[in-house]
Amino acid sequence: MWAAITIILAAGGTVYFVEKKSSKVTENNQQAEALPFGDKFNTIIIGWDGVQRDHFLECYNEILPECPNGLTNIKNLSSDNIYNLTITNGATSTKPGWVQILTGYNSEVSGTKTNDNYSPIPSGYSLFEKVENNYPEIKTIFLAAKIDNLGGKCKDEVAENGTIELVGEPWCDVKNEVDYFQNGLKENEITGDKSLEMIEKYKSDRFLLFVHFAEPDGAGHKYGENSIEYSDAIIEIDAWLGKIVAKLAELNLENKTMIYVAADHGFDQDAKSHNNAPYSIYATNDQSVVRAADRRDIAPTILKKYGISLSESGAVPAVDGTPLDIIPTECVKEGESYLDYAGAPKCCTGLQVRNLDLVGNSGKITPATGGTGDNSGLCVK
Repeated sequence: MWAAITIILAAGGTVYFVEKKSSKVTENNQQAEALPFGDKFNTIIIGWDGVQRDHFLECYNEILPECPNGLTNIKNLSSDNIYNLTITNGATSTKPGWVQILTGYNSEVSGTKTNDNYSPIPSGYSLFEKVENNYPEIKTIFLAAKIDNLGGKCKDEVAENGTIELVGEPWCDVKNEVDYFQNGLKENEITGDKSLEMIEKYKSDRFLLFVHFAEPDGAGHKYGENSIEYSDAIIEIDAWLGKIVAKLAELNLENKTMIYVAADHGFDQDAKSHNNAPYSIYATNDQSVVRAADRRDIAPTILKKYGISLSESGAVPAVDGTPLDIIPTECVKEGESYLDYAGAPKCCTGLQVRNLDLVGNSGKITPATGGTGDNSGLCVK
């Protein structure tokens, strides 16, 4: 018996197309365990870029007039159970967002802190490499709508606009390790059609597929978070979720598929930016998931499904995230992240929660917006 796992995550130069020819236990019970149905499953990761939690829920719950039918595909997928996703490490932007989601490491470890402060992901850190190292038969596919913030240019390579890459983009080395790599797909239709093509192509193989959609981030930057166009972009990516699920059903894979939906960052309230937007969502039909997520928790959840260790291995450090099928029991130490959800561990004695507002060198505060009622933050004295 075998099964498939699909992960959907919500988050732009030279277009890369690469196809490789077929050739200590961590705390809080993070030790990897194999799935009960064995190891013959697939994974699809679908990225939604820039989904603000409050706006999403207003559309999902049919509060906004432009969302009279809500978001039926993610609602059906999740059995009407949407989880909070909060960012407590790294900037609320695209480069660090997808690096953290697809590695499980804090930005200081991965080397990508902001869209402008980045470096190639170290060898062996990515989800793709870890899965391939443990399951060489699995086909790994990376598809991205954006090009610069999901870029694979290496140091001294020249982009379409003539600029020379000075340090190497995050996916520089990983692009040569996956079986198929393509970014710069741009429009939803091209990205979605390519994902359906890959599912069809590898339907008889085991595969790990990441598909990144550039919306609703693009609409937010152009029209603002509090716009009909931003809502329409969320509705459109929900429709693409439906098309992907339909493709799985056509191939008799739907009932063998666990699906997670999440985003790389939110959006500043009533603005065209996401300077401090740590609040988004994820949803899943995986019945083992039990809690809200930090952005770094997605990769450990997948690795645990494969039975791959989350601990240090050689030069590769232990992951920073915690699988979503457990609620940690240890109190949160000084400088570590507190997530606001029912049953979450509290700050250790003598510590209190500092919220996720950003304080600049001049003392100016950039409030964290888009997550009404969320009291997540860092535990400090």
